[in-house]
Amino acid sequence: MGDALVQLGIDWPRFIAQTINFAIVLWVLNRFAYRPVLRILEERRARIAESLQNAERIQKELAAAEEARRQILHQANERAAQIVAEAEQAAKLQREKLLKEAAKEAERVLAKARARAEQEQQQSRAVFRREVGKLVIALTAKVSGKILTAEDQERLRAETLAQLPALAPADFDAASESQRN
Repeated sequence: MGDALVQLGIDWPRFIAQTINFAIVLWVLNRFAYRPVLRILEERRARIAESLQNAERIQKELAAAEEARRQILHQANERAAQIVAEAEQAAKLQREKLLKEAAKEAERVLAKARARAEQEQQQSRAVFRREVGKLVIALTAKVSGKILTAEDQERLRAETLAQLPALAPADFDAASESQRN
């Protein structure tokens, strides 16, 4: 076998030296090149994994922030609707209050007008009674052809006034209308 190796061109001392040189180069490359490259690749792999985790975390935070924004917007819309409803209710109550006050004011004005009309009607009746009394006295004096004494005039006036309340208020109104014309 030794001759076969020589025929192939293998020189044992050179082969051993080359093997030792190869082992030294392999050890140097492993120690100073391959391990640092593997360490750099491992660090890069770790940074990439960390970046992916950060990206996932950021994506989750973004989704949570978007959900929080939606909830806040929903709550704001609900609050705005509640404020609008409260404002409408307050406006309704204010309108009802103003309508009640206006109705009270109208009732007060109407009552005042009625009282004034009643007062004017009573004054008209009093004037009507006086005028009727004077007319009755004057008519009686003309019909009887004599001058009536103060006592006769007072008696006729009392009798006329006693008979006047028997007349309906519409008769007073009609009589006062005819007297005005």
